[in-house]
Amino acid sequence: MLPKDAKIMVVDDTKIIRFAMKKYLKTLGYENIVEAVDGNDAVKKHMEEKPALVFMDVVMPGLTGDKALQQIRIRDKKTPVVMLTSVSDESVMNECQQAGIAGYIIKPITAEDGPEVLMRYLNI
Repeated sequence: MLPKDAKIMVVDDTKIIRFAMKKYLKTLGYENIVEAVDGNDAVKKHMEEKPALVFMDVVMPGLTGDKALQQIRIRDKKTPVVMLTSVSDESVMNECQQAGIAGYIIKPITAEDGPEVLMRYLNI
């Protein structure tokens, strides 16, 4: 189980998704949460903050999540990254899996299933 003081990064261009993810993580006891608004922000903050776990949206303007993942993997091959997606583009998800993701979550995450879904990945 990821320690409760572990730093977790949530990357999504939609503010409400970031808010919901933070809320669900806080209900599980995680308070040290870093937000990134797009792929470029994610790459930058990953280098600065060195999170223990990353939840990252796939479809974002500018640098997409799959491309941000590739840039992060150049410097860090170990940090678990869980992709968030609302589209089932099999080729993109295959690329993400080849880059070494820990898994993926289909959005939307709801109040009913959010904490349970996230808990699966906090046990990495």
